[in-house]
Amino acid sequence: MKHAIYLFLLFALALTGCQSVLFTGAMIFRGNDQKPKYDILLKEEKRVAIVPRSAYSNAYELQNVPQEIARHVNDLLDSNVRENIRPHQRNKKLHMVEQSKIEAWLDNCNNDFDTFTEVGKDKSINADIVIGFDVVGFQIRDPQNAYLVQGKCQVQVKAIECATGKVLASEMLTIVDPPSMPISGGPHVEALFRPQFVQVVAQKIAALFHYHDPHKLLRMDADSIGMH
Repeated sequence: MKHAIYLFLLFALALTGCQSVLFTGAMIFRGNDQKPKYDILLKEEKRVAIVPRSAYSNAYELQNVPQEIARHVNDLLDSNVRENIRPHQRNKKLHMVEQSKIEAWLDNCNNDFDTFTEVGKDKSINADIVIGFDVVGFQIRDPQNAYLVQGKCQVQVKAIECATGKVLASEMLTIVDPPSMPISGGPHVEALFRPQFVQVVAQKIAALFHYHDPHKLLRMDADSIGMH
């Protein structure tokens, strides 16, 4: 069957001269799943905690953004690693610590802690790995024009082994959505745009640790809430 498809693609390419046909053929045979930059969750049994933190001073604009991002990251890793339908891409022994436990711990210390491992090693969390992230900057509206909307976020992501303190992953992400230019929006557009941009940020973080389609992530940036 594959041989027949391959011959058909070559025949179509010869007739049309279209490079996209060859690209389509490559997608059929190779697939479009890109390996994660860090495969630390695809191995042996792990208990993983997602810990958010903010180094950003604009409390009004930030609101509960770090916590919202963390919830999405937790869900994405659970579905794309532990529950993935593709056997070579999943780890059924992965256990994601419930975000409610993380949030309760952070509330008790008023979000004031020294290291991500401090959270992960607490007996109420008991994580093997902490994926912690610092929201360094977060912006929805253009500071020069309140009617222009463009999400911008800088986030420092680290994965740390709790027992040893070893840094397993470290990445500074700069995320802009829409990537090309701001879009016009009225006074209520932020309520629609903000949760979608939070999901964009979460997907970029989670994709560091699971198989993904990079083209899908890029399309998601370009298609935020269908406003452009």
